[in-house]
Amino acid sequence: MTDISGKTYKELAWPYYREVFLALDSVCREMHIEYYLLGAQARNFHLLESNIQPARGTRDIDFAVMLPQMESYDRLKQILIMRGFKEVTEPYRLIHIQTDTIIDLLPFGEIEEEGTVKFTDRKTELSVLGIKEVNESAIAVDFDGITFKVSPLEGLVILKLISFSEKPERRKDLDDISEILRNYFDINQSRFYEEHIDLIDELTSEDFMILAGARLMGRDMKKITSRSVKLTQDIQRIIGNELNEKTGSITQYFLSRHHFRDYDLIRNIFTQLQKGIQE
Repeated sequence: MTDISGKTYKELAWPYYREVFLALDSVCREMHIEYYLLGAQARNFHLLESNIQPARGTRDIDFAVMLPQMESYDRLKQILIMRGFKEVTEPYRLIHIQTDTIIDLLPFGEIEEEGTVKFTDRKTELSVLGIKEVNESAIAVDFDGITFKVSPLEGLVILKLISFSEKPERRKDLDDISEILRNYFDINQSRFYEEHIDLIDELTSEDFMILAGARLMGRDMKKITSRSVKLTQDIQRIIGNELNEKTGSITQYFLSRHHFRDYDLIRNIFTQLQKGIQE
């Protein structure tokens, strides 16, 4: 278990989130529901744990909740509503009234069918591909008196690649992927030298840290994607598209936002990701 009990919600840019976490944690414990934190707040959690200031803040919190059927999901929402939340248009979203905090409850597990969840209104379908597989690698943390699980960074990259491939208008997913890539080596430097020293001789360019981080991320992503044939195929397709096209859509965005120096570096990053996943 990771212990960052010395941190506070204010440091993590969560000034009002203790109440939200306590409310959700209490209900999930009562209903014996397993959950974990994902999305931008999970990214911020890992960056700040390593004393890296995130480039982007957010007031939203995304939780993945493991459930057997839609009746359990509806019951979870009903109890939360009785304890200070309110419904909005989206059937997977609630707002904590006291703090005006948005939470998305993304159901997964037996409730899903081929990576998709159909809500009670039957008008809304939500892709949850990869959430179940990432859950198996989620990290237990002890934070400010609450113990919960957080998606690992490589799990976030998987989910954000899937999200962008399904909804290309979600450019903020690409911003998050870029930020994680730029910091992945620093966050995992000790583990790299302890467990992946075989890459030292291969990665000798001036961009060693970013490329070594990409290769390590690919290897870490494989531990998750290997749990699902479809997830493996989708991630390999997304990365392959960036390498097969002269300038893929992700590459174009990275260049337009100056996230990385040039086209060749971005291509090398995707090459290292692909190698890591295939090893």
